[in-house]
Amino acid sequence: MNPEMSAALSTAIEANSRVNDALCAHLTPEMMRAVTPGGGMTVAQHLAHMAGVTQEWLSQLDEGAASPLPVLYEGHLWSTFTAQEDPARAAAVLREVWAAALHTATNAEGTGQLSHPSTAQFLLHMLTHDAHHRGQVLLALKCGSFPLPDEDALWGPLRGE
Repeated sequence: MNPEMSAALSTAIEANSRVNDALCAHLTPEMMRAVTPGGGMTVAQHLAHMAGVTQEWLSQLDEGAASPLPVLYEGHLWSTFTAQEDPARAAAVLREVWAAALHTATNAEGTGQLSHPSTAQFLLHMLTHDAHHRGQVLLALKCGSFPLPDEDALWGPLRGE
């Protein structure tokens, strides 16, 4: 990966991790059980899914990089699964998964079994995936009448603050 792209992605991934940290710091175990409307996933399941899908894609790039990483769920990620409900652990696992994804993608020689044209595209896909699920988490909290996290805590890292 070219050094300029690598630096930009590293900055974006660190900002993404800080947003995930801020979101998880706001959550309580009760909030982790809030459900997305329409029979969707719980907040805990969204966080587990965010980490788990990034790990699954990472394993297609380098199975050895993904296999030692912790998971936030039991069962099958694409059907019925139970997610752990500790927000601090979710934040730690998300950080660890993202660090491994960045390190592996930046140092990869090729794309392995990824269906992405480049490792940069893989990382951008996963960043977008995180943002989508954070939106789902906020929707679940709002519909469950829970307070939302401070907007500056969620947007500040993305603005370089």
